[in-house]
Amino acid sequence: MKKSVRIILHSAFWLFFPLSILITNWSGEFGFFSHMFAESQKSFWSVFVESFQFLVEPPDKGADFYSGSNLIGIIFNFYLYTILPVGIFYACYFLIKPKFLSNGRPDLKWKNLIIILLVPIVITTIFRFFTIRVAFEYPYFLTLTYVYAIAFAFAGVVFRLVENWISNEKLIKQNLQSELALLKNQINPHFLFNTLNNIDSLIKSNPARASETLVKLSEILRYMIYDTNIAKVPLLQELTYIENYIGLQKIQFANQELVTLSVQGSPDKMTVVPMLYIPFVENAFKHCNNKNVPDAILISFSIENNMVNFVCVNLVDKTQNITKDNSSGIGLSNIKRRLELIYPDKHTLQIEEENGTYKVSLSINTNED
Repeated sequence: MKKSVRIILHSAFWLFFPLSILITNWSGEFGFFSHMFAESQKSFWSVFVESFQFLVEPPDKGADFYSGSNLIGIIFNFYLYTILPVGIFYACYFLIKPKFLSNGRPDLKWKNLIIILLVPIVITTIFRFFTIRVAFEYPYFLTLTYVYAIAFAFAGVVFRLVENWISNEKLIKQNLQSELALLKNQINPHFLFNTLNNIDSLIKSNPARASETLVKLSEILRYMIYDTNIAKVPLLQELTYIENYIGLQKIQFANQELVTLSVQGSPDKMTVVPMLYIPFVENAFKHCNNKNVPDAILISFSIENNMVNFVCVNLVDKTQNITKDNSSGIGLSNIKRRLELIYPDKHTLQIEEENGTYKVSLSINTNED
């Protein structure tokens, strides 16, 4: 869901309550709701002030307005009608983070929900200890507090569930649309034919290397066809695939120092979506203009905590017409869209072309909480 749409929905939700109070009180000036826009004996602002005057009314009208009991009573009004509903709503919205499981059922963090709902009774008990007794009876405002808490907690959970459901529906639709493109990218006929021809040439001249190359090709095909059918794969598996791909590409060139691949940090226990980095790697081989220069292609992974930082740099000829929205059969716009759906607010992608190099930088937060 777009950020602008989310802001509009939340704003409409919170504006509903004060507007409903204002419209109800305004229409009450005429006795008939249908005549609420007719000329009133009171001005609009008079009705507006009267509608929300209860927030600052002293509970103990017989005491001084600035007495401790009245001040605490006014604070309680603000707490009950503003701080409590907003706090409970967004505590459930942000902290519980309900998600839809693969079976379609919502996954709620019940422990967090119970803790959040215990907060009102603690605060209310504190108010009971300090506030005046002539304005509120303890069972009354304890019950009222929990009516607010449960209602707005439920609203916060529902808002998060609806937003997650909409995002999941978009993700499913996007996956269906990109499935054919991804399938085409998985087995590139040109790459496959070149590799088989190279293996055929190596069988007589270097049987050991031919066998090694054939094993790498087999591992690549197995990964492409079978291992990428799940939502997330181990990062180590994705790195192995990239290493095998680079190894197969290098047999085409005499320059064995064409590519440098470096990995810093431990990829263990980390997962990413499959085939995420390979379009950029393929693009580097495709558009590298001078494959005789050592380190013409530099690929690096930096892993720290939950962050995976990927950088791919290749030499490029400025006179070449590089289609920047086309990366190995999958358009760059589709790759960006895929990142937005799978890693919303958890990734940064930068593409730069300067000083004869083409650079892609992609940082992803793999934390799923």
